[in-house]
Amino acid sequence: MQIIQRLTVLSKPNRIYEVGSEIDGHEVISIKQVGQEFESSVHSEFLIEDENGDLITSVENAPVIVDWKQIAEHDDSPETQK
Repeated sequence: MQIIQRLTVLSKPNRIYEVGSEIDGHEVISIKQVGQEFESSVHSEFLIEDENGDLITSVENAPVIVDWKQIAEHDDSPETQK
């Protein structure tokens, strides 16, 4: 499974949102991609949320660099328990 670790918004100056960093007293816990693809266009949107699941900020239709992190998934199926 891959999760977004860091989102760099390409602007002047660049803005960086990274899981574990703090913004205005709120710790970034998750960065979610929630955009939509339409027949003739794409709406790009990322939500940056704090430890309570509250929205810190959203980034819409901006050029970004997304850094992903691979995390291991634990499989509790009976076949792997043997």
